Formats: sequence, C-alpha cells, structure tokens
Amino acid sequence: MGNQRTEVTSFAFDRVFEPHTTQMEVFDEVSQLVQSVIDGYNVTIFAYGQTGSGKSFTMEGGLTEATEGMIPRAVRQLFQTGNGMKSKGWEYTMDGQFLEIYNETINDLLGNGEFDTRKHDIKHDKSGRTTVSDTVTLPLRGPEQVATLLARAQSRRSVAATLMNQRSSRSHSVFTLRVSGSNTVTGETCEGCLNLVDLAGSERLSSSGAANDKDRLKETQAINKSLSALGDVIAALGVAGESGSKAIHIPYRNSKVSRLDPGTG
Repeated sequence: MGNQRTEVTSFAFDRVFEPHTTQMEVFDEVSQLVQSVIDGYNVTIFAYGQTGSGKSFTMEGGLTEATEGMIPRAVRQLFQTGNGMKSKGWEYTMDGQFLEIYNETINDLLGNGEFDTRKHDIKHDKSGRTTVSDTVTLPLRGPEQVATLLARAQSRRSVAATLMNQRSSRSHSVFTLRVSGSNTVTGETCEGCLNLVDLAGSERLSSSGAANDKDRLKETQAINKSLSALGDVIAALGVAGESGSKAIHIPYRNSKVSRLDPGTG
C-alpha cells in the first residue's frame, strides 16, 4: 500500500446553496450583477461543475415559473428595469444570441447551418465589442420571447446529439444579451453585455471512460483544455486586480470560451 495523503485544502465561498434552494434564491444572488448591464457594464456568469450536477437546469430552467432558470429571469429583470427608466428619457433595445462551443468549434444554436462545418470567427473592435461572424442575433421585444429562443437552441442541440454523445454535456453554451440604451433628454448612450455560460462537464480522463473511445477522448481533452485556459484567465485577472497593474498579460486567446468574453467579469 502507498502512503496516505494527509494534506488538507481549504476553500472559501461567497455563498453555498443547499439542495432545497430555489431557482429564485440562486438568481437573487446574482441579480445585482445582472442589473449592472443596464448601466453599461459587461458581465459574465459561469455555471461550472461535473456532468449531471445541474448546470443547464440552473441556466435554462424547467417548464414552470418556479423552475425558470437564470436566462429567462435575467432577461425579464432587464426588461422591467428598462421599462422603469422610460420616465427618465431612456430607451433600450436588446438582442439575444446563443452559441455552442464543441471541440473548440463554434456553432450557432439559433441558425440553420450544419453543426461543426461552418467557420465562425471571433472579432473584437477598437471599442472592445465582441462579435462572431455568420451567426444569428435576434432582437428581443419582450421577455416572453426567451422561451422560443431556448426551445430553438435545445432543438438544434438534440438533433446534433447521438446515443453515444449527449452533446449538451460535452459542449459549452453561451447565451449573450446585448443591451443598448439612449437617453432622449440628455443625449447619453450606453451599451452593456450579459454572457450566461453553461460550461461542459469537467471529468478526469481516467474516470471518464474516454481512453478507449477516440471521439470521447478528443471531447474530454478539448473540455479540459478550455476549462484550464479559462482558469488561467480568471487567475490572471485576479492578480491584475490585486496589483492594480494593467501590464499583466491575460491569456484570453488560449480558448474560444475566454475569447468570447474578454474584459467581462
């Protein structure tokens, strides 16, 4: 027998949710971050964990009002806030986009093209705005449209899935809501972006069953590489924040997930 490990690792959390926690309670924890998008801030929220831990349910939710996920709740909150600002001269437009990243290939969940074949380029303009080429962006006129948008995305992913590949657990999904505001009284403008990211399930190669399956091995390696790259970005951002230095390199370009969200927090 080998030596037993006695090392103890401590973790700190801002909040721990118990199994009986409701979707509303989870959303309340991030609602202020969501709210800041209407003021022109960029925000990214990740759902991270093992396969089957409930990430997709947290983001997209169920069929009842009580089980609604973060995506429909966030859109509703922003529409309500925007409507409340009309008395102060503010008018807002909102556009939604839903992408999948599978084996470092971007697919448009709202489009009509075949998966894994069309090339989508990530572009950043001088103002810091991020766009993805040849993808569908839908103007949202009300929060009720989100149900149709989610159903479209789920339908596209289910068609691409096979019995051997539950695609939703083997790929990242990124819902993006871009909010643009203008004030007819003061002439002010603002633009904010909300990214709600459902990350692929993290697994160890040794326990994933991927070693004897070439396609599954490729999937697992791509997932682990992108999650590691994302961790490097978050760590670098933490160091930069603590030091106050803008000279620290942030390795956004090491994965498609982090390239989609540069500058967000």
